Amino acid sequence: MHSSLSEVQALPFLDRSGRLPGQPQIWDPMLVTREAIDAEIERLGRIPRPANGRRCSVIVHPASRTANSFTPGTQVALSVLLPGERTAPFKTNANLLEICIGGSGRVTVDGSFDTALHDVWTVPSMRGHVHENNGSTPWVRLTYSNGPLLELLGVLFEEEGVAVLERERPHDGLSQEHRRKYAWENAPDIQLTQAGARLRGYEYLTDISVVPNPALHWPWKEVWPHLSHEAGDGKRRIWLLYHPGTERRNGTTGTYFATIGGCPAGTPLYTGAHGHRHTSASINYHISGHGHSVVDGVRVDWKAGDLLLSAPGWSEHAHYHGEEGWRVLTVQDHPLHIAMGSLLWQEKYDGPILALGSEEGQKGYTAPRTQGD
Repeated sequence: MHSSLSEVQALPFLDRSGRLPGQPQIWDPMLVTREAIDAEIERLGRIPRPANGRRCSVIVHPASRTANSFTPGTQVALSVLLPGERTAPFKTNANLLEICIGGSGRVTVDGSFDTALHDVWTVPSMRGHVHENNGSTPWVRLTYSNGPLLELLGVLFEEEGVAVLERERPHDGLSQEHRRKYAWENAPDIQLTQAGARLRGYEYLTDISVVPNPALHWPWKEVWPHLSHEAGDGKRRIWLLYHPGTERRNGTTGTYFATIGGCPAGTPLYTGAHGHRHTSASINYHISGHGHSVVDGVRVDWKAGDLLLSAPGWSEHAHYHGEEGWRVLTVQDHPLHIAMGSLLWQEKYDGPILALGSEEGQKGYTAPRTQGD
């Protein structure tokens, strides 16, 4: 028996009169060891090839609201392709960031490019793509996706099949003259107040100016020379893999930035008792080295090949590497928070809380807890 609309909406109000300010709901850190990842890679490699070619597991935090996410809005998927295999064409309105953690393979999206160990690349939203193992060993990759956030919003869109590779748009039935006349360039745009309030026509909502957003590839062999290889060599300890299409959001995709960080052997060890914090959630994949992190007072030991939810949103965290140094890929939903105006940042535990992108940012630092000379 179906309820009537009036019954469903009988009491739509929640009284929050006099409500006190809320606090962030901070998740616990979560470590996924190299051994656990290797065992899952082996298991995925043994199962029969699925019809769409995608052998894939998602890494799930116990607090996940969607039962498939590693942070509240981010999914991390582990995928395996055996030599000679390829996936069925696929597209989604989620944006994807990937790293190769084993073997090699080819990505077809906006053309094709070959990937090798520790390469990073992007797959823009609504872009048909294919993964193919053209090597001789299993190709293993981690994929970071904002799909869980879209699921929470009820708008995750996915399609599969050869048709998704077609880039030609269906005709909308409008004449060229009609399309030209009612485009954002010709829509009304009226200044309403001296302070800057404006009125704009509907065309600005549906015909948004396009910022080019191609798939980009950061080959590890090209990144490597820019990393610090000797203690005191003056090279930066953290680099952003920047996509120009993200503009002022300084991202690798519209949702995430990826950084390659770390330091060489012989670098003085960090001995501070405090870390920094930010509302963006941070995930570390440890490429080399070993050490530990302290997240809201909880110590987590890690090593090369481990994946760590190293900074749940607004948790104080600091990372302590061993004497041989370390390399790490950090993925953080920083650009998403910039777009929403919700990116809070506190570089020192007793310092100011800054709304980055909305006020003057944190100056004077070249890496977390590292002031410039």
